[in-house]
Amino acid sequence: MKFLEKDNVISQITLAILLKAGRGTPVHKNRPTHGLAYNVNHTCIYKFDNGKALEVKSGDCIYLPKTSNYTVIKCETNSNSSVYAINFNLTSEEIFEPQLFHTRGKNEVEALFNKASNAWLNKNVGFYEECFSDLYRIIKILKKENSSYAPQSKILETLAPALKYINENYTQENIKLSVLAHLCNVSEPYLRRLFNNAFSTSPAVYIRNLRINYAKELIKSGEYTITEIAIISGFCDVSYFSREFRKATGVNPKDYAKVKQ
Repeated sequence: MKFLEKDNVISQITLAILLKAGRGTPVHKNRPTHGLAYNVNHTCIYKFDNGKALEVKSGDCIYLPKTSNYTVIKCETNSNSSVYAINFNLTSEEIFEPQLFHTRGKNEVEALFNKASNAWLNKNVGFYEECFSDLYRIIKILKKENSSYAPQSKILETLAPALKYINENYTQENIKLSVLAHLCNVSEPYLRRLFNNAFSTSPAVYIRNLRINYAKELIKSGEYTITEIAIISGFCDVSYFSREFRKATGVNPKDYAKVKQ
């Protein structure tokens, strides 16, 4: 699972710093904390012990997992090169894979890293809380950019287990968001974002629309009463079915039936 696919809770910040050219260690073994690093004006390549390599360019941000082993094997630098870094721990012990972000809001992200590093350096009253706030804001920006612009095919691939489950069960049970999130191995808020990106609606409304469309087919058949249709299409009672049907179509089921006769 990727870092941004969960709503992680930060338990501790251990460092917020601006590293100039020539500072820092190129080889990292069993990294003690999670980290986010932002390249201001240079390019470098992080090679991890599993063979994965990520090229981080100017304006890019990289997530570095706790316990990871990696080497910065190549850097294109100059005397003004620098990188911001914030190291932190999470309440969860879950370990994620390294992840690269090509940030679009570069000025905002860089300003937040700069704000956090200055607060950490000066240690004024409330600096620790300020660093927490800045880090959460950075993560929020990365999440928003990562989810809003994810390729449609990738979103649908992630949602596939939930969509399959919904299609097989929407008329038979009250499908819980927690079940769908578990099937996709993502958090509930992230699942909502994926549904919104893919279908411009929430999981609940997506399921309701499936039930309404099925109810329309049953009404057109002329073989069932409104009460029977409510039950067959997955609604708990006739009153609730009528409210939801009117909300979706603008008319109640009986009037819809008259129009379709």
